[in-house]
Amino acid sequence: MTEATVGLLRNFLDDENQAFSERRQGQFWPSNHYQISPLATKVSGLLDPSERTDFYFHFMRVTGSVPSVDDKEMPLLLDAYKRILPFLDLGGIIQMSRRHTLLFVFGFDDTGVLPSGEAISAKALKARLKLIAQVDNYTTQPAQREKKARFVPFADQAGRILETFRHLGYRHDRRYGEDLYDVTNLSFWGMVFIGLLNKSTRADLVTDMVEGKYDLMQQDEQIAMLHRYVEAVLPDVDSDEERFRALALRLRDIERARRNATESVALAQRLGLPFDAEEDWDIHISIPLRGSEGPALIAKDAVRLHIRPNPDWQWDLSARVSERGRYSESEKRSFQNDLDFPVLGSGNLYAFPAWLKQVRGKSGLDFDVEAADIRVGRKRVAAKLIAQWLAS
Repeated sequence: MTEATVGLLRNFLDDENQAFSERRQGQFWPSNHYQISPLATKVSGLLDPSERTDFYFHFMRVTGSVPSVDDKEMPLLLDAYKRILPFLDLGGIIQMSRRHTLLFVFGFDDTGVLPSGEAISAKALKARLKLIAQVDNYTTQPAQREKKARFVPFADQAGRILETFRHLGYRHDRRYGEDLYDVTNLSFWGMVFIGLLNKSTRADLVTDMVEGKYDLMQQDEQIAMLHRYVEAVLPDVDSDEERFRALALRLRDIERARRNATESVALAQRLGLPFDAEEDWDIHISIPLRGSEGPALIAKDAVRLHIRPNPDWQWDLSARVSERGRYSESEKRSFQNDLDFPVLGSGNLYAFPAWLKQVRGKSGLDFDVEAADIRVGRKRVAAKLIAQWLAS
């Protein structure tokens, strides 16, 4: 068993050493990762020191995660991390962008050391890896916020999180520019959440992100996400935390202004739809092609419009006509136009009924507004007003 295990590990190392020298991905790992991963914390008794350093280097490189090792292995793990640093922002040969989590765990990168210092003990390493496992344990930001109680036990590490963010200028990934930056990165926002759960760090963290001290990538989107995490924390904030409460109100004002500037809100106001200023409403409209069978909601051949007061996702418009193709666009761009429809375009949401007439005139496709399925929750008055707009 031990001989076979050592052989497995050395095959992994041989393949990855060769692949890395050629700046490509290895071929052995994809088929054997399920056998290799459980051995990451057990190699001390299986490989010699230089092989173990190689193993830690390649394991972190291909997985983006750090193995939990004992104190005797810490120097080898640190050497492996130092080997990774020159390649961390190159992509390709480093599987995942983990600059922020690696800096938090190890306490240093190629530009310096955190004020709280480098990782020097297995105990500290283990505690930090538990935090990383927690922030990585979710698939959406709402899921993180819903499990707030599971983040609270890690709030004592918020000071090191703040140091990490400031060291990086709140930029967790240096591989890409504005367009490709992973603004929704869950490990980053999970760490933000923990920073907000600590009374001593939350106001500083929000100030850093809001007041322009750091050049945030996709700033509007990040501020919107920060607002949602701050709202999740507010119920636990003491009444005497005036600075943080003032920042929370500032975030609300920023988001309200962005929301009110959307064409979706402009449409709702122009139609007189009965929505509250802070209401998170959705409008779903399905308009079947005249002569289609069955209810409009499930008609195969139909135009569908979804509208919401979200500054980053205001509306999307799609259509399908059997055997002719599909059409789709949002306020940001057109995605597909097999049907050669005119593009509605940003700023023209109110002209949607006129767009339907253009489609009929250009393509001969008559979408039946009288048979439209309009979903606006329980607000029947809103549905009636939308039906009048469609018929205009």
